[in-house]
Amino acid sequence: MPGKSNFSKTQDIISAICQVDGFIYTEDEMWEFVKQTDMKIKEPANKSSKPRHCSAYSVFMKENKKGMDDTKELSEQWKQMKEEENEEYKRYVEMAQEKDKDNGLEPSSGSKTQSQTQEKKLLIELITERVKGTEDEGKPMFLGKKIDSPVNNYKEWKKAQLGQDTPISRDELKKYKDEDDFNDKSMEGMEWDNYIRDNMIFAEDV
Repeated sequence: MPGKSNFSKTQDIISAICQVDGFIYTEDEMWEFVKQTDMKIKEPANKSSKPRHCSAYSVFMKENKKGMDDTKELSEQWKQMKEEENEEYKRYVEMAQEKDKDNGLEPSSGSKTQSQTQEKKLLIELITERVKGTEDEGKPMFLGKKIDSPVNNYKEWKKAQLGQDTPISRDELKKYKDEDDFNDKSMEGMEWDNYIRDNMIFAEDV
């Protein structure tokens, strides 16, 4: 049985590295880096067309990346979205899962996502039960992390100002931040100062 070609070995390494949580480059970008080196790796004519699992991060990057200079900024944005587990993050997870299904693959992050969904449902039930019959009953819930984060407080305040429940898009958020002189280091003295603690019920309440 013949050994693996250099192309297959490199492909396996790149695929494994790109699955590491927090790694900022996609497989396509990694191959572009390889092409810039002195390594002579010939792509086989009979290259396998076997589909690979799709990650939510790669879907996000493909949709938003305009050039190599965007990588660091988008990586930070993805990290924040993932930590908050907001609606935009869930949308990319679902898009990746749908792509896996279209390729005849079992969604690679399905069990984790399902577990997170169950935990969130339980959290909602616990918070709801805790505030039942109190003055906090009926307040909107914040189910993300970093309750005292300036950006989280700003986003929740802005959504209330706009009268919307859905997440604010990236482009709109950037525009609103400029308009409101948002400072990501401090919210002291601003209208959104401690908005979540003062106006919402959240995980820390449990």
